[in-house]
Amino acid sequence: MIHRLVVLLLLLITASWWGWGALYAPPTVRVLADGSRLDWDQCWFDTPSWRPVHCGWLRRPREDIVLPVVYLPAFFWQRRQPPVLYVSGGPGGATGLEEEVMPAWLNWLDEVDWAADVILYDQRGVGRSHPAIDCPEVRAEQRALFDSQAPQAQQYRRLQDARRACRDRLLAAGIDLTAYHTPANADDALALVGALGLSRWRLYGVSYGTRVALEILRRAPAGLEAVVLDSVYPPPMHPEVQDAWLLARALYLATVVCERLGCEAPAMRLRADLEQAMARLRSQPLRLTLRDPAGGVPLTLSLDDADLAWLIFDAEYQWNNLERLPGLLAELADGRAGAITRALAQGSLEGLLGEGMSEAVANSVECSDNPPLSEEAFQRSLRRYPAVAAIKVLDWRYGPCRIWPRAPVAEAFARPVHSRLPVLLLAGEFDPVTPPQWAEVAARTLPRGEVLIFPGIGHGVLDSDACALEVVRAFWTSPEAPAVPECLEL
Repeated sequence: MIHRLVVLLLLLITASWWGWGALYAPPTVRVLADGSRLDWDQCWFDTPSWRPVHCGWLRRPREDIVLPVVYLPAFFWQRRQPPVLYVSGGPGGATGLEEEVMPAWLNWLDEVDWAADVILYDQRGVGRSHPAIDCPEVRAEQRALFDSQAPQAQQYRRLQDARRACRDRLLAAGIDLTAYHTPANADDALALVGALGLSRWRLYGVSYGTRVALEILRRAPAGLEAVVLDSVYPPPMHPEVQDAWLLARALYLATVVCERLGCEAPAMRLRADLEQAMARLRSQPLRLTLRDPAGGVPLTLSLDDADLAWLIFDAEYQWNNLERLPGLLAELADGRAGAITRALAQGSLEGLLGEGMSEAVANSVECSDNPPLSEEAFQRSLRRYPAVAAIKVLDWRYGPCRIWPRAPVAEAFARPVHSRLPVLLLAGEFDPVTPPQWAEVAARTLPRGEVLIFPGIGHGVLDSDACALEVVRAFWTSPEAPAVPECLEL
């Protein structure tokens, strides 16, 4: 009797193990006509025993490009919807598939609570992709210029020389810098979907990832059912044309932040503080000592009026920095660098020197995606925003696209995207880099697109607002007619 029970128990364990493996086996892959294929492999990070995770490599042999892929199956009792392909931001941004970051992705998966498998991958040129390219020369020059008192034009020239050195090094190494642009990123994403053999799938793009997602949407691929665009960057928006408006808008929002958030400082006082702070820093920059993100000796920053403008711009990315803006303006209007100024400057410094963004890929993408712009057209756009004209007056002359190789991306790429698929477009009211107006522009040619603007939120709505989580869940549940979450009715 005991022998039979032991045998039965072993059979049950074996059946359970086989059933678990069958439920969570990775999708059966196929080789595409161009030779692209997905090879499943051992994960390069420790995987939890309680959650299935599959890792692999998308190989694009015609271009000798390899992209890392992480497939995160939903638990079988949750899986009710088609898989979602996650397209991350940038351009030049890694998805964050390193060993130290993957636990955060698993926590994120629990937080968003999508009833679907999620597919993560690095775009070409960044993260764990091959080849991965970057410009350490530019970061080194940015570090060297922190405490520089040199004229603005000289500092711009030094950064341009560093970009040129990076370009020349990469070209000498055989890197084709014209292979990095949004249509190519869309090709990679569609190759991944094809290699996975997905007959039904969905798409989530954030920041620059929305531009890739819109290009995918333009092509109307088989099986795509619904799209979420978070912090929208539509192809008609040209950065060199839009940047002056974006910076002027960020400065204006800093003066009305209390009107929008309900804090005490009136707009008139914030406007006066901003003007006084800019004037003080223009005539006499403040020196700040900041912690080196790389752990080296402390760095000294010479904070002038242009630095303050970009400090405000950077702060508006994060919703939890918005309430600090009145204190920032008050400190600098008084001519002192207090705790708020130092905290925001430290965060901005870490973003600038961080290695999560590839300048080489960003330059290739932006310079290829966007049509060439004449200096006359740039100066014409600048004249509309006199408050920031002096800050940005040299941007065109020393912009990356004056020296960087440009891929022959078709002019049609810059046209609006038309689609009749259901599309949810999320925008943060204070987003400095992909403002709500851009989501509205994209939605004009998406008859089944719905724009939702979240007050008091900056860039990356889904990761900033609990209501956005509910909204996206409702949309995935029924893209054709999503239920309205209670949080939107309040």
